[in-house]
Amino acid sequence: MKGQYFSFDAIIGAVIFVLALVALLSYWHSVRSFLDYQNDPLTKEALRISNNLFLPPSPSGTCVMNRFGLAMGIDDRRINGKILDCTMNEDTLKKALGTNYNMTIVIAGTTSDIPSITIPTGAVPPAASSTTNAVNIRRLATVVKADGSTYLATVDLRVYSQ
Repeated sequence: MKGQYFSFDAIIGAVIFVLALVALLSYWHSVRSFLDYQNDPLTKEALRISNNLFLPPSPSGTCVMNRFGLAMGIDDRRINGKILDCTMNEDTLKKALGTNYNMTIVIAGTTSDIPSITIPTGAVPPAASSTTNAVNIRRLATVVKADGSTYLATVDLRVYSQ
């Protein structure tokens, strides 16, 4: 009609434009937040340590390690149960993993009859209120005991700074 200010096409076009703009801004915000998370140095270090846990120790077959690892071998990523029997303090663990951050590793069986193991020996993860920055990573693994039997376990890595 003559004199009509807004046509139906203009209204629908404006609604589609606003919806597209909101979707684009929402996507941009989520990508930016994810990239900020990935660029955090503590997060990068926690991922590096988590990956190194599933490499074999060096030298293998001994509790005195230059490079800390839990795996049976390079191609066999199952956890060697004999390594879990080794005692290691926090300074030795930091040196063997090449990091300056504090950390605790808790390996717990998925059933209640298997006791959990904490590395470094006797360490207790601090309360969340006492840490300024912390990253928690959980991975699943198969643990091979000395007798050859296996069980499923969770490997909880907590890297933090105080």
